[in-house]
Amino acid sequence: MSRLVLCLFLVLPACAAKAPPPSGFLSDYARLEKVDQSRLRYVSDDLAAYDAYLIDPVAIRVLNAGLSDAERSEISRHFHDTLVRILTAHGHMVAEAPGPRVARVRVALAGATETVWILNLHPAMKLSGIGAGGAAIEGEFLDSVTGEQLAAWIHAGRGSQFELDTFDSIDDIKDVITRWTEEAVTRLDELHADSAAIGADGG
Repeated sequence: MSRLVLCLFLVLPACAAKAPPPSGFLSDYARLEKVDQSRLRYVSDDLAAYDAYLIDPVAIRVLNAGLSDAERSEISRHFHDTLVRILTAHGHMVAEAPGPRVARVRVALAGATETVWILNLHPAMKLSGIGAGGAAIEGEFLDSVTGEQLAAWIHAGRGSQFELDTFDSIDDIKDVITRWTEEAVTRLDELHADSAAIGADGG
């Protein structure tokens, strides 16, 4: 490792992202609780009663991030496709219309930093995270009929330092989207499992 790269490891701050202030996208921020410096979350046990999910078009609420129209479209498409893929892979139904036991899923890209690929040309510099991009996401689950908020998240993150995606300026943003979706659906699985266990016990 070169002396320059070694110095970067020593002087660079940690690459953890900090959750941004509310963007105004969510219907309610009052119930959010801090999980750590990069995540705020609210999840109601009532979400376990829903068995289908209606996905709204993804909102891109990012200004001055250097994203082209093509990149914004690609990010929006990736976010929607990731939601559908992970929900269905976990056995959840994607609905086409509102209805009883249907939760509406609203998500937005609320912040973005593109990968600085030229800083990732050397593998050691890639590992340092110096050129990593990232994203801030806001999302919520609502009752599709009443609009009651069932869950909400603010999540900020950075791309992986260990992937060989040097020349893709938005891959790190996609990584954060995928991680958030996996986290949200895993929490959904846990709620359903807890509800089933209570039902089996007769509680």
